[in-house]
Amino acid sequence: MTGGYSREVRVFDFAANGKAFSQVAIVFTPEVPMKIDGKDVVIFTSEAGHDSAREFAEDDQGLEGPGPWLARRGITVIATARLGRWNFQTYDALGSWEGVPLEQRMPVFNRDQPNPWPAESYETRDATGVSSPTGSASVRFPVAGSELEQSMLALTPEVMIEGFQRVLEGCGVKRRRDEILLLYWGFSTGGAFLWPLAKIYRPDGIASFGMAHFAISYFATRGFNGDYRWLYDHSALRVRERNYTDFAFFSPDHTEEERRAEWGRALRSARFKSFEDTFMFFNVGALTESLTRLWNEPFLPDDVRARGFADLVRRNIELSFPDSALSELAVLELSGTKDEIHPPHVIEVAASVTAPHCRKYQQLLLTGLHHSICADHVKVFGSIWIDAIQSGYFAKARTGRRGE
Repeated sequence: MTGGYSREVRVFDFAANGKAFSQVAIVFTPEVPMKIDGKDVVIFTSEAGHDSAREFAEDDQGLEGPGPWLARRGITVIATARLGRWNFQTYDALGSWEGVPLEQRMPVFNRDQPNPWPAESYETRDATGVSSPTGSASVRFPVAGSELEQSMLALTPEVMIEGFQRVLEGCGVKRRRDEILLLYWGFSTGGAFLWPLAKIYRPDGIASFGMAHFAISYFATRGFNGDYRWLYDHSALRVRERNYTDFAFFSPDHTEEERRAEWGRALRSARFKSFEDTFMFFNVGALTESLTRLWNEPFLPDDVRARGFADLVRRNIELSFPDSALSELAVLELSGTKDEIHPPHVIEVAASVTAPHCRKYQQLLLTGLHHSICADHVKVFGSIWIDAIQSGYFAKARTGRRGE
């Protein structure tokens, strides 16, 4: 049975590492909430590396995304756009980037920035040597000493997690925590940040589909096969353009006509990836470089500096690792047999690193599904999630928390 829902875009402003940030969340609220043991069900999520959360509302064909689909079935969905990925310089309700040429797109960190970054604030290079295999042709770097560079340095993994916490607080999740069955899901790149969030503010479980793992778990998928190059990728301060070749990588079963028809709508998403590459691919040298550059900046606040350089580096790199903070989590990991970037053998290796730290961990392969949250896929993985929720798979976890 399905019902109605409401959609609201909410923005939360805060300062971190001496710079201003605006965290965006799209909240899908059901008219009739699902109740599990008297609790509302909330799924907190973050987007793929090309997106800016709009695909949780609608797919590249304009069909219903997972936000509306789940909300119609009683589940509240809080879909976050990671910091820097929402276009505040548009009247579009979902922060469309459609009016910005692909080759000029750079992160926008707060809603008070009046204009796109001028061309003289960054330089473009070819994408040779990037960790991702998806076919990106070019990358951009901020000019040394620019405001763009300073904002990019200030946006550390820890600040990204703080943005999520602002949403959890502002949307009332923390205040009502005992009344909520809270699940996390990061689609694709989003997973590399939602898993660390689970260490800091614990959910009842992880409801996963196409979800990246902790950075160290993802690195293991290469490192266990003797490929160590991710450790040495020079990705500090890099913005990677997600072009048409990258788009085509994820739609191998499409005809060229179908692909071109969807590309126009796909351009509404950010179609770039910033420091997410550095963190999720465990480019640990580049991450340390970025943090050291931040330490050398005069705008770094005194309270951060007082904790010491080692603390700054440790707090951010520790987010790359699973640990005992996950010991109460129930995890349901779904992935498609045709997933282009996380095929079954990759997920198996990544899970072997993460799963030992969790209370319960179940993996399911879905035949024929790709690395996509298109409407047809949502019906499959969403139905499995609902069955798991209603059967009590997640409800047995305790609600211990830390980091409030």
